[in-house]
Amino acid sequence: MKHFRLFLFVALLGVFVASCNNKPKDKPGNTHISGTLPQGKGKVVQVQRMQGRQPVVVDKDSLTGDRFVLGFDIDKPEILYLNIQGSPQSLPVLVSPGQTLEISLNPQNIRDSEVEKGDKSAMAFAGFLKKLNEYSQASKDLENRYREAIQKNDQNAVKQIQNEYAEQQKKRVDDLFKLALENKDNLTGAIILQMITYEQEYDPKRAKDIYDQLAPEVQKSSYAQDALTKIQRDLTTAIGQKAPDFEAPDPNGKPIRMSDILKKSKVLVIDFWASWCRPCRRENPYVVEIYKKYHPKGLNILGVSLDRPGAKDKWLKAIKDDGLDWYHVSNLQFWQDPVARKYGIQSIPATLILDANGVIRAKNLRRDKLEAKIKELIDEASKK
Repeated sequence: MKHFRLFLFVALLGVFVASCNNKPKDKPGNTHISGTLPQGKGKVVQVQRMQGRQPVVVDKDSLTGDRFVLGFDIDKPEILYLNIQGSPQSLPVLVSPGQTLEISLNPQNIRDSEVEKGDKSAMAFAGFLKKLNEYSQASKDLENRYREAIQKNDQNAVKQIQNEYAEQQKKRVDDLFKLALENKDNLTGAIILQMITYEQEYDPKRAKDIYDQLAPEVQKSSYAQDALTKIQRDLTTAIGQKAPDFEAPDPNGKPIRMSDILKKSKVLVIDFWASWCRPCRRENPYVVEIYKKYHPKGLNILGVSLDRPGAKDKWLKAIKDDGLDWYHVSNLQFWQDPVARKYGIQSIPATLILDANGVIRAKNLRRDKLEAKIKELIDEASKK
């Protein structure tokens, strides 16, 4: 019995020592992330930062139990990525100098982990991530339904799901605006605002109003400044603004100026697309039908391709295969295309519908909605 008590005492002492050695204060660095990983013995928990597109390990801990502690130095708030070595998933966390985050990791799905302790920005960021996970799951559900409808060639279902997706995206952006405003006094508000500006469907005027309401110290952050740069650019291509003119080479290398085509048009659609873009190619048959119907009445289309360098043959083949019998230009510079950058294009397909005066009257309309807007603007121009 005496030997058993001694063994128990030594065992407990070992646990106590291990626990003491697993305190943040014993880890170097001005910032720490600690927490638990159920059945974590033998696993490695690490925190990484992205340098370009490559993850770089900041610190790691080989677990002897369920507890982990990570320590590192940072000089400003930043988003780092926590993961279990060997797993493709990671958990983004917002950390600030001098902070200690406490996290309960979910070994089955690290994105469902709980941030239990942190400053206001860190906790707000964790809540924001949970919202993003909800949006992502809802989108996946729609995508699965869409694939099934395509396989069954159920065009009514396809149309209904597309409308649902458009409504879902609209609500998502609206929710993000509200969430950014709720966090105007902490860094998460700026991070959300930056994310909003990379959405295809967002209102730059509303985004500028949110920026103006951010706390002064939040406005100075790199996230808010990046958002402001894009907002100011997008304000120049907002609905109601006159579309900026541009010039780019056609398939024969001859420069075409947008304003010259506009002079020949009652309605001009600027269509950003690429041969590699499947959603673009799926939409093309519907655009072709609209063009055939309304081109004699004053519709013109100017396709701006974001094809890659050296992919001219693929660009030309897609034009021929899809029967795109309208104006085309491309600098063959992929996402670095100067026209796309001038217009702040972040995803394709993207369209702008211009009236006869070159004013942007609508953006990113599809199928029936695109046709209805074109008809409306042609009728409007014909009455003048």
